[in-house]
Amino acid sequence: MEPSLRAAFAGTSIHLVILGAALAAEPQPVQRAYQDYYNVALTPGGVTASSQLSRGTVFVPILQPGTHAPKRGLDGSPLRYTCGVTFISPRRAITAAHCLDQISVWDPENQPLEVRMYDPMIAADVDWEATAESLSGTFPGYQRRPLGPGYSTSSYPCRVIARCGDSFGNYQCPASLPRADTALLDCGDTRPGCRHDYLDVAASEGVGVPVSMAWAHEVYSIPDNRSSELWQRYTRYINYDPAQNYHYYGPNQLLPLLSAPWKNPVRPRVSLGLSGFGTDARLTELHGCHGSSGSGITQLNESLGTQELLGPVAVWSNWVFSAHDYDFLCEDPARTARAPGDAGLGYARLAFTRKLVESKHPDDVCDTKTPGLFPNPNLWLTHDVWLLRRDSPGTLPFPKPWPCVASSCTAWERSRFPNEPLLSVGQGESLTLPSAEVVAGMTYRVSVRIRAMEENLAPLVTLTLGGQVLVSGASPVARPGEAAGLVATTFVASAGGARSLRLSPAEGSGAFAVTELVVVGDTLVNGFENRSQRVGMGILEPGALTPVPATWTRTPTSRFAALLRGGQRFIATRQALVSGRAWTVEFDASRDTRGVTCGFLTADGRELRTNCNSTAGRVRANFQLGAAQPTAFIVDLPAGQPDLALDNLRLSTR
Repeated sequence: MEPSLRAAFAGTSIHLVILGAALAAEPQPVQRAYQDYYNVALTPGGVTASSQLSRGTVFVPILQPGTHAPKRGLDGSPLRYTCGVTFISPRRAITAAHCLDQISVWDPENQPLEVRMYDPMIAADVDWEATAESLSGTFPGYQRRPLGPGYSTSSYPCRVIARCGDSFGNYQCPASLPRADTALLDCGDTRPGCRHDYLDVAASEGVGVPVSMAWAHEVYSIPDNRSSELWQRYTRYINYDPAQNYHYYGPNQLLPLLSAPWKNPVRPRVSLGLSGFGTDARLTELHGCHGSSGSGITQLNESLGTQELLGPVAVWSNWVFSAHDYDFLCEDPARTARAPGDAGLGYARLAFTRKLVESKHPDDVCDTKTPGLFPNPNLWLTHDVWLLRRDSPGTLPFPKPWPCVASSCTAWERSRFPNEPLLSVGQGESLTLPSAEVVAGMTYRVSVRIRAMEENLAPLVTLTLGGQVLVSGASPVARPGEAAGLVATTFVASAGGARSLRLSPAEGSGAFAVTELVVVGDTLVNGFENRSQRVGMGILEPGALTPVPATWTRTPTSRFAALLRGGQRFIATRQALVSGRAWTVEFDASRDTRGVTCGFLTADGRELRTNCNSTAGRVRANFQLGAAQPTAFIVDLPAGQPDLALDNLRLSTR
């Protein structure tokens, strides 16, 4: 919730002058006074792609204490708070308890709340600058230009299943956490995390760690004249009364935002010290407004190359910085310091987040009921390891550090991202994926990387699908220098229905560890609409050695399409690419092209490419790779060419 400025904030300025629009593929500068703190981010991508896609907003009706009647604005309309949420599994999301306290959510089991997720958007089709400048009329009946037809969100019904913090009304809190400000939402079978994304929870926190925040807020251009009604009814938060501020009225459309680094010199915003009393929070150099409450503050796991959640933006007292304690919706730069080292937003401590995610739900998994799709768990996520085998993944070393840029790194290791830890499998043990809806007669590809754990006893791997043996006693194939060998094959499913893929050591095998376990329907088109279909899709910038997560946009027929800019290389990994096969490649392009090439990277370091120009928006190419082992599929867009959206990728063997 947003009961006071100090509840969510240490802020952003409100002297708003719109800047010119930036490229659609990049975060766009907001207004002049805001640009130091955050950017509008309509096309999630890069190292923060997962945190942007995992971000949502929970809409909480404002209720009267005691009666639970809706609190209404001056025009009689019901008011609502907005708070950020961050998904940490397919079904579940973390937010702040003060957003969902015992007044607004007094009967959690029977009060479904709307959680809204933000689809990738195209700036020209949203035209948020025009909306920002359009606010006019008389409060509370302001007129505003709606965001353009390209503005796209998806809504899900969710319920509070745990709330921790004595000040907010504990509800099914798994422990006594009196100074917490953390809550857990469950969205049931709608599983927003499967469509959008979800994060792992960090294992540790500290001081001076680079942090970022993806959140959402409306953006308006408000005149500097503090006597104007717009300034008084939006910039100012009179008596902390929601009925007096336009932010709390229903018509506002929220834009996806991303925190910005410090400038001059450029450096990331970092975590600071701990609060001494009140909510147990760790402060940061991040800034926001009312409405940033509950949003996830994240850090980069440098070993894995993934974003991970620290905790939700929490409430605290005005001791943090006296200039934060005033009745503005956002920070006034004339009164609040903006230098590195100044306390801004704080997040409820990591220990609270970790306690709330200890409980698991057996149905909290993706792609188990879509015919032809396999769950394809990402083994680097603790959540998914629990699904595979109910114990810790342990502390086995990674195959190679991430990013892998040393001269000893092989072609496979340079292109792999994120870095997946190894999961050990000893004699008498097995690894079983959650069941998937297998289509009888469909051809599938399966691959897994295997690392020997015994010096004098080689691994021998058996893979079965239900009662069908896929490989038996296979020896992993590794090129010189590779940290883990490959077992890969194609198979035709002999039976349909729910089937589980099982991996186990064959008789006489030494112990081994598993990473990058992938199953792909050979004939299926990848429309990138689900999280599992986007894993391993990346962009290689000109001159870069290793890829980063792909940037996502939309097309008239798809909510997710990969965005490629001039000079970039699109790279698709985790595709269970098998050797000794001919390949047919097909994908859609947003425009007809010239000079575009596509092809495969191979384990021996070659690039096997051909012209892949699109005609009528479609590309089709055939490849004869011989005995070469492909490690990734690539598309190169020449420098200087306009942006290109790629969709409906199909890689099939012949």
